[in-house]
Amino acid sequence: NSIAIFYYYYFCLMQIILTQIAMLALMATIGAVAYLTRLIKEDTANGMVKLVTKITLPLLIFTTFAGNDTSPEILKNSAIVIALSMGSVVLFFLFAGVSARILRLSADNTALHRVSAMFGNVVFLGFPIINALYPGGEGLIYATMFHLGQNALIWTWGVYILYSSRNRSGGKSWKNLLNPVTIAFAAGITFMFLPFTIPDIIMSPLSQIGKTTTYISMVYVGTVLAMVNPLRVFSNIRSYLVSFNKLLLVPVILLLLLKYAGLAELLHMNSTAVGVVVLLAGMPCMILISVLVRDLDLDYKQSVGNIFLSTILSFATISFLYWLL
Repeated sequence: NSIAIFYYYYFCLMQIILTQIAMLALMATIGAVAYLTRLIKEDTANGMVKLVTKITLPLLIFTTFAGNDTSPEILKNSAIVIALSMGSVVLFFLFAGVSARILRLSADNTALHRVSAMFGNVVFLGFPIINALYPGGEGLIYATMFHLGQNALIWTWGVYILYSSRNRSGGKSWKNLLNPVTIAFAAGITFMFLPFTIPDIIMSPLSQIGKTTTYISMVYVGTVLAMVNPLRVFSNIRSYLVSFNKLLLVPVILLLLLKYAGLAELLHMNSTAVGVVVLLAGMPCMILISVLVRDLDLDYKQSVGNIFLSTILSFATISFLYWLL
């Protein structure tokens, strides 16, 4: 019976991964076709970047944080997951720095290499997988906390890394953090801890607009893929090293530390929490990174290549991580 249950959930996992990747591919294909048929031109793509970074993404961040339940019980049980989420980002930063040295990348390319590895596609691909593998709601609670931990770093440390690569002055880079994204993050955190909730008549339309971020971003990714030679993506060693760090190296290290080195037992973590941390750490590169990179005039084609290759390879690596778990 246990073997049958294992294969049932394994089949469900494969189906969900394939479905989510197919949805991403379809959205990107629409963008690529629109670009190739000249319905979307390069200036239109630039407008999409501004739409995401200035409107839809800030609204997504604000409504995600402001709409979260922060009861004392949830905060207490999820603090370890948040800490491990942030810890995994630090590990990605360190190991990506090593691979960047091996590749002898410039400062701006090192920043892109690191940020691509540090943050993953937790919401669009990760949440459905966790919900299928750990039904009942507990898995999604931990997944939300993992997402909060990652978000807390991407809109602070992650943005700072990218800005620093473009502007070597640390002081000026910190000033650049004052933008719609970080303002929305600070406002969302503030409202999350206030003793009242924002009326649904306000939150609902803001949330719906924010949720379009993934779809607009994927159409944009498709337009950029249409600008580059897809064959070059599969021959780009930088994308393979990002994918190795993101999909295998750090998630396996986390698994070894938590499950086999006794860290989970020391922290009183159950198997669901361990599984959520390991699987979400092994998600492919975050789609929104390519939008932020384009907005900063960095190598957005390399960023899209990282997203494309890591997403394709994640079908096998997430299956492997689940087998290890």
